[in-house]
Amino acid sequence: MITMARPQTMILFALAIAVIFLFSFTQPVTAADTRPPNVYGWGFEGQPELGQGFGVWANVTDDETGVRNVTVEVFGPNMTLNSLMSFNGSFYTGSVPAFPNDGTFNVRIRAYDLANNTRTSAFRDIVYESNPPPTIPEDATLPIVVGSSIGFMAVVIVMALVYDRRKGP
Repeated sequence: MITMARPQTMILFALAIAVIFLFSFTQPVTAADTRPPNVYGWGFEGQPELGQGFGVWANVTDDETGVRNVTVEVFGPNMTLNSLMSFNGSFYTGSVPAFPNDGTFNVRIRAYDLANNTRTSAFRDIVYESNPPPTIPEDATLPIVVGSSIGFMAVVIVMALVYDRRKGP
């Protein structure tokens, strides 16, 4: 009887160890992350409206599971771009090439967290025109316009005085 008790005890002991081992590696059940990441602010650096490529930055965080990735999306005539941004320690940064043609381009940020929740920012429109009409800078023309107007006014006043004197009483 003692010889039979040992294998049964060893089997029960091994089974108990296996159950303890199995439960020690399971993750505790937590509430599912249903909140999307936060996009606190974003913007771009450069002058895309002048036909130049530009940089994009975004301040994105997720309090629960963490941020999976952040992309910059550009939609416009003959162009669609989804570019993955990289984290530089403070912000997510990326770059967008120069626009290929004239038109209005919509730029936005899309962020995903580790639970696949997503947050999309509002669009910002950039109007690019390859040959814009020339603009006249006000600081260059204002002195010329005002000075010539004052000079013309002085000439008119002098001519009026001369005319009035020649006319006589």
